[in-house]
Amino acid sequence: MNGALEHSDQPEPDAIKMFVGQIPRSWSEKELKELFEPYGAVYQINILRDRSQNPPQSKGKGMY
Repeated sequence: MNGALEHSDQPEPDAIKMFVGQIPRSWSEKELKELFEPYGAVYQINILRDRSQNPPQSKGKGMY
């Protein structure tokens, strides 16, 4: 801990970002979070979307 306060709502300094592809285009951030939470804390989810579509459509990939 090195004297620092732990904040459960913030990632640890050595936390990683992960790119995941081939996710169902119909999934929302909520469904992705539920998929990955059993393996560790999820602090942020970004689903890549095609903004040229109306409404914007998922590209089936994201950063976690």
